[in-house]
Amino acid sequence: MSFVQAMKLAIALTFFFFSVLAFVHGGATTTTISNTKHYIVYMGDHSYPNSESAILANHEMLASVMGSIDGAQQAVVNHYTKSFRGFSAMLTPEHAQQLEERESVVSVFESKINHAHTTHSWDFLGVDSIRQYNQLPLESKSDVIIGVIDSGKDYGFVISFNLIIVTIVLINVKEYMVLVSPGVWPESRSFDDTGLGPIPKRFKGECVPGDGFSLANCNRKLIGARFYYEGYEKENGPLESKNGPFSRSARDTEGHGSHTASTAAGSVVPNVSFLGVATGTARGGVPSARLAIYKTLWFDRASDADLLMAFDDAISDGVDIISISIGFSIQRNFLVDPIAIGALHAFRKGILVSASAGNDGSPYTAGNLAPWILTVAASSMDREFNANIYLGNSELLKGFSLSPLKMEKSYGVIDASAAAASGVSSNDASFCENNTLDPALIEGKIVVCKVAASFQRTFVEQAGAVGIIVIGPLATDINFMLTIPSILIGKEEAEELKAYLKTKR
Repeated sequence: MSFVQAMKLAIALTFFFFSVLAFVHGGATTTTISNTKHYIVYMGDHSYPNSESAILANHEMLASVMGSIDGAQQAVVNHYTKSFRGFSAMLTPEHAQQLEERESVVSVFESKINHAHTTHSWDFLGVDSIRQYNQLPLESKSDVIIGVIDSGKDYGFVISFNLIIVTIVLINVKEYMVLVSPGVWPESRSFDDTGLGPIPKRFKGECVPGDGFSLANCNRKLIGARFYYEGYEKENGPLESKNGPFSRSARDTEGHGSHTASTAAGSVVPNVSFLGVATGTARGGVPSARLAIYKTLWFDRASDADLLMAFDDAISDGVDIISISIGFSIQRNFLVDPIAIGALHAFRKGILVSASAGNDGSPYTAGNLAPWILTVAASSMDREFNANIYLGNSELLKGFSLSPLKMEKSYGVIDASAAAASGVSSNDASFCENNTLDPALIEGKIVVCKVAASFQRTFVEQAGAVGIIVIGPLATDINFMLTIPSILIGKEEAEELKAYLKTKR
């Protein structure tokens, strides 16, 4: 039985078992020019002597269905040649079907979009003191290189601890290299290389310059940086068309990549707080470890094709552990899952892949479930940022807040749905999005808003509100900070608040 046949059988049987535990369905398709779509053609391991010969073979295979080498070359978006063989290309469904019928092809699937799934974590997990894992003495931990294939900001309800778990493994391992791959803000003190020795010679990665990111931004801590956007642009259009801040480089413009990288291997930084909350010393699990960055996320979205490019490079660069906090909304068939495919080839090279279980889906379900992946998440934490709402009837509602601001007197409360601007429905207004509320109705009052991915905090503040009460499905994930007092409450507390407001009409 060939590798391709064995792989198809093994993955199919494994997926059948795990599908009992997870829901499976396809994602939305994206039509590009004419009836072509962005497909990935995956062929498993290869024995070609170099990338050039593998690329030539890819072109010849594609030309056999498209009719010419020129057509094949124009259609190709990415080649995977370092750690496994494959390519992505703009194909018609008919061409994709013809390629999938080839004996040397494991799977052909449309490239889809994946989404992104606390300094105190080490105390919570029982990791020893800062001094034990500080940069000095370095010992063998300075040869650890951590990278993150990660997501951006998200209103998730599960805190991903995959970086933490990986780093605990590393603490007890000598001469190991780890991969971390999101964007990064290199000027952060968490990536200071003071006290670190030369870059390990076995690391074969690169520091690729780009917008706002030069070779000088890499150092003995941040030793590698790559970025991938070709697949994203084929499926979503140019980055410039998204009307949001970005850097066409490994630089992090959203903050999540820098956060996850520093959680795993950030240098020791004393006297850190979040606007006065949780003051202490920030550090990663292994502060003396190195970081290699592989950025695949743009505006909180990562293309399957770009994820496979990151895996292909990371494995070839010689990392020992890959940590990824990205995933599809639910578990896909492993034959068409780029994370499962990339992780399989990493596993075959002795590289552990740690992946987040995801932020979406029904209760008791998870993503990134391939058995060769260490799938991790957190269901609890050992501290809360409590805040209270005191109603006029002397009742108290409990919630959560990161705001250090307090109200010194009572104010009126208005549900955003009752403050809709002209021409806006009450349902649309309830999410407090930009220009959906009438400033005259909310000025000087506390506004009750439903949480949404596009929650326009600044609009509510600028419109003259004195406070905000945010209703979340689960009042556990606080991911907003305002310049006016704010609090997050859950469904039960929201019902009590609404009942109270009805009595005051």
